[in-house]
Amino acid sequence: MNKKSYVGIFGGTFDPIHNGHLKLAKTAKTELNLDNVIFMPAYIPPHKQNKNVTPGEHRLMMTKLATSDMDYFDVSDLEMRLEGASYTARTLTTLSEKYDRIVFIVGADSFMALDKWYHPEIIFEKAEIACAYRDGIDENMLSNKAEEYVLRFNAVCHVLHMDGIDISSTIIREKLQKNIKPDGLIPESVYEYIKENGLYHEV
Repeated sequence: MNKKSYVGIFGGTFDPIHNGHLKLAKTAKTELNLDNVIFMPAYIPPHKQNKNVTPGEHRLMMTKLATSDMDYFDVSDLEMRLEGASYTARTLTTLSEKYDRIVFIVGADSFMALDKWYHPEIIFEKAEIACAYRDGIDENMLSNKAEEYVLRFNAVCHVLHMDGIDISSTIIREKLQKNIKPDGLIPESVYEYIKENGLYHEV
């Protein structure tokens, strides 16, 4: 496969994927003029190893359904195939052999804690970072943290201009457990898949 010059990598649990994830990916694609954005569901997120996470094949399929009608989105099962805990440093090292230039897309809360992740120096070496404001973390906070990363890691950071979205997978799971349809929060195709496979019914 030929290298693409500028790709976005959007990793996450996606349990389930929701409209906030899609909006962040679209914003990154547009503002940074990315060739495409690759969604990469984690196999076992390190910070969730002791928590109940929906099996990877379901999270992967929901992500494929959510992105199927946008040709500038792709979905990769790389972290599923690597297995073990999904460490971003390992994933980006693998991807840097394939792509010339990578932007790692994260939410605001993850961006603020990125220096505490496994080998952050490798993350900042292998990829640029893009994030966006969310409720409770404004653009000034993100910009200040970005400046810190530039000084500490020689990082390249992009603070995207996107309105904060008050959507979380936790809220969606809680609604689904109560048999409440999360209207406007997830794509209809994802909701139908959840119903068909009986996901998120156990409290």
